[in-house]
Amino acid sequence: MKTTDLYANLEKLIPAELCCPWDNDGLSVLPRPDHESRRVLVSLDVREEVINYAKENGFDTLVTHHPLIFSGLKELAGGTVVSGKAAKLIRADLAAMSFHTRFDALDGGVTDVLCETLGLTPTGKFGEGGVGRICETEETTLSDFAAKAKALFGDAHFFCEKGGETVRKIAVCGGSAGDLVPAALAAGCDLLFCGEMRYHSAIDAADAGLSVVCVGHYESEAPALMRLSELVREALGAACDILICREVRYLSKSEAADAGLSAACADLCGPVAPAPVREAGAEEIVIYGVKQYAV
Repeated sequence: MKTTDLYANLEKLIPAELCCPWDNDGLSVLPRPDHESRRVLVSLDVREEVINYAKENGFDTLVTHHPLIFSGLKELAGGTVVSGKAAKLIRADLAAMSFHTRFDALDGGVTDVLCETLGLTPTGKFGEGGVGRICETEETTLSDFAAKAKALFGDAHFFCEKGGETVRKIAVCGGSAGDLVPAALAAGCDLLFCGEMRYHSAIDAADAGLSVVCVGHYESEAPALMRLSELVREALGAACDILICREVRYLSKSEAADAGLSAACADLCGPVAPAPVREAGAEEIVIYGVKQYAV
């Protein structure tokens, strides 16, 4: 499938109308007008290691959540990190596209997956473009909710600021959410759960009576990479394999089955796996860097 057609199909599933006005996602790198997408690598970010992995393992397209080019790009001579990555993609004949705030706001997207991971059911939306969700739960203590969040997402980037003793109404948003504090307060929430926010934004929220629990930007958004890969598969409209990649090893087929995943390839073999076995001509999707959160 032509990469431009893949992007057009994905735009139907993740409409650009959902983007925040300041966002700059979309098809950012297209090496050639007739570029084809057959092996797709799904990742949260366009990192150097992701580009290297794609290049070394025969991928042709990167689909990410975060845009590579966010602000003005003035050169492709490698004078900045971003321009260097863009030039490297072109040299490697790799296309790159991203779905950022529109995927946050999408029904079933980043924020909804985050709610599902927490065991919460959204009852409404809040924030610019509806990127956040309002959830109500049985009354619990902040300490109990924080302990649950830490158990689910780990404590590498965990942060909690106390605004009150109890939690019943929760504002949820993946990634950075400091600018959503006023909207969460206006919605009458007891807690704002997100990936990250600035320290002073968190203490101001707490002083206003809104508790804050942050689990890390990556940690809050990585669970949705599985959903993004499903949308890519739907957009390709062809048979494909999905390889789930953790931080240091791949899921075995038995692990994937135990986790309820529909398809995974390659045995446990360390940080770099051989290309999975697939039918000739079938498009392939790989998720890079999902860690344990995909399961």
